[in-house]
Amino acid sequence: MKIIGIDPGYERFGVAIVEKNKQDRKERVLYSECLTTKKESGFVLRLKKLGKELERIIDKWHPDALAVENLFMNKNQKTANRVSETRGMVLYVAGLKELPVHEYTPLEVKATVAGFGRADKKQVAEMVKRTVFLEKKRRRDDEYDAIAVALACLYRDGTRYPHQ
Repeated sequence: MKIIGIDPGYERFGVAIVEKNKQDRKERVLYSECLTTKKESGFVLRLKKLGKELERIIDKWHPDALAVENLFMNKNQKTANRVSETRGMVLYVAGLKELPVHEYTPLEVKATVAGFGRADKKQVAEMVKRTVFLEKKRRRDDEYDAIAVALACLYRDGTRYPHQ
């Protein structure tokens, strides 16, 4: 089973493809990246770029489901609104590609992956590194968060896809 995990943002957008192998029942990261957009582009063009890239990744990897982190209420209302709109684009693309969607709060992701709902970003990243093999490359927090969201889906809802 393959899950595409999304940590939504419009400046930095974490995306990962995680697979649970049928034979050895281990999780593997097949792909991960932190997509970035430029402020100068304007919000609509930034969403368009992210949406096209998300479609390309889905078309390449053919995930069975999409897992996305729910919005964490930010003190900055404008940022919260923009992240919410980015999540809307993600849900639209998932619907377009007919992917089942699983949504998790940051607390659920942290509790599932790190064993503690109040774990900080470093603790989550460390548990991700201990859980799955990752090729050596520099990763941003958004990328680790996307991997964690996909892992949370595998652990919490993976049994919904028994045919995999």
